[in-house]
Amino acid sequence: MERSYSYAVLQAVPDQRRGERVNIGLVVLGENGLDIQVAESRKVRALTGKSWDSFIEQFSQTLRSADDPLLSSDKRLERLKIVQSQLSLDKTGWFRTNGVDYDSVVKEIMGTLVVRPRERVVRDGPSVVSAISAELKSAAILAARDESIDSGKVVRGYHVGPGLEADFAQLNARLHVAAVLDLRADNPHVAQAALKAVVLDRAERIHGTARVHKIGVYACAPARRGEVSEHISILKQYSEDMLNWDDPTDREGLKRIFFDAFNSHHPTPIS
Repeated sequence: MERSYSYAVLQAVPDQRRGERVNIGLVVLGENGLDIQVAESRKVRALTGKSWDSFIEQFSQTLRSADDPLLSSDKRLERLKIVQSQLSLDKTGWFRTNGVDYDSVVKEIMGTLVVRPRERVVRDGPSVVSAISAELKSAAILAARDESIDSGKVVRGYHVGPGLEADFAQLNARLHVAAVLDLRADNPHVAQAALKAVVLDRAERIHGTARVHKIGVYACAPARRGEVSEHISILKQYSEDMLNWDDPTDREGLKRIFFDAFNSHHPTPIS
């Protein structure tokens, strides 16, 4: 027998002042209670740098306590929407299923509204990190695998915390840390920009504001800059210098930062 279900998207707003919103799950109104499925809590981790799993579980319990299956779907949603903090319900809808295909229908909705696409982006030419590395290598300032950051050269994959690496780092009087964001894909994900911002923020927290030079690097055709302004804005908030690798002037500016630091190299302990 077919049955209709109402649902709402579970949304997180980690910082009300910044207004960044991410969809992390789905809340389906069942006849005996709520079916709460969370698929993308990592989006919140990318924005905040910490796990929200316990907070999400607590919020889910609060929703279940507030729900009354005896009410109409509209009334139930009204009650549930009152329960909100940094998590809330948004983008309501409904679907019909015979029960057997319930899970597949829910999965399809999650894939459309919540889950980030898993397809690998195929691009023409090398990645941005590879292109930058090639430029630095040709100038003999990219560190080899057996060279440390104390060499004054630029190292790739600099560890700044659990699961977090800066794309490039170089030590002079300050620690120059660069996070690279590729925005040349048709639909780049905001979560990736947030992750790069977390990397720069983490580096500064470890080593201190006066000792870290945070560099945000993105790649985007100047004509498309408006389409990805949100991504750029997220990274820019955590960067002292913000440079577009696809802009010839910015590209030279990035190389100049690394060249100048190498030519005036004075090792400074960073531990």
